[in-house]
Amino acid sequence: MAETHLNSTTSAHKRWLAGYCFLTLVVTLLLLYAGGFTTTIGAGMVFPDWPLSNGSLNPPGWTTDQSMMAEHGHRLLGATVGILCIILCVWMWRVEERRWLRLLSYGALGLVIFQGLLGGARVLLVNIDLAKLHGVTAQVFLCTLTAVAVGSSAWWRRLQLPDGEDARRVWIFFRRMGLGICLLTMVQLVLGAIMRHRGAGLSIPYFPHSSPDGSFLPLSWNWATQLNFAHRSVAVVIFILLTAWVVALIRSNLVSASIKKFALAAFVLINVQIALGAGIIWTARAPIETTLHVLNGAIFLSIAWAITFSFFKPALERPV
Repeated sequence: MAETHLNSTTSAHKRWLAGYCFLTLVVTLLLLYAGGFTTTIGAGMVFPDWPLSNGSLNPPGWTTDQSMMAEHGHRLLGATVGILCIILCVWMWRVEERRWLRLLSYGALGLVIFQGLLGGARVLLVNIDLAKLHGVTAQVFLCTLTAVAVGSSAWWRRLQLPDGEDARRVWIFFRRMGLGICLLTMVQLVLGAIMRHRGAGLSIPYFPHSSPDGSFLPLSWNWATQLNFAHRSVAVVIFILLTAWVVALIRSNLVSASIKKFALAAFVLINVQIALGAGIIWTARAPIETTLHVLNGAIFLSIAWAITFSFFKPALERPV
């Protein structure tokens, strides 16, 4: 009887833990939006000091000045995510028996600490390259936290392992294809981060073509147009690969209905991403459209990685 009560208590703790992981993931997405908006309006250096803002936790005028509100709000959200990750690690240490999941949560905490220090160094050293790295490592942190949220979820526990060698080979294929898409998306994020910080977003001010005569190639080439064109080209490759992956997932009878729904969501998101990218051009880089492009890209990466990570379950939790 006592054992039944203990199991019930542990199960309840894990349900709450799974919900907490999802909450931390949502707050992280808000942090990414805040960081993207700060970069878009050029407010990253509005405070010359760090970790305080003008020497204060509550700098005068920050609630009425857009640039100060964007940067200080970004810092406050970053601190909030850091605290959430500390609580997450302690909770995992107390109730989670799976070593790989505990290690992932510790890795997430390490990344968010590194991310905070990186942001501080960018301000103190006035280094634009650190700003680019700060934007990219944020996505690595997001993927780590996504894996923690997926691994702690009831959905993961219900996910059936492949039965038979043929099924395992199919899962390995889907896993490898997903990894390729996620890695290519990371490359795309690097290109996007460089574009944003170097002001190359409108170096090709046309969409979907790249020149006023309707050509898909720019009339002239320089570092900015090359970067912009590379960003567009990689987007096309990701779209083609993602479409093929989604079709294969939906047609497979070895994939659960929930994974197929996630795949459809990823397909919708990549189309939204293309539309938002066009909106950046058509609105001459309006702050909201530009930041939504960053946020939607992060959500797309998170969902694509969640699908990919689910195919790692046979390797992480082999039946005894």
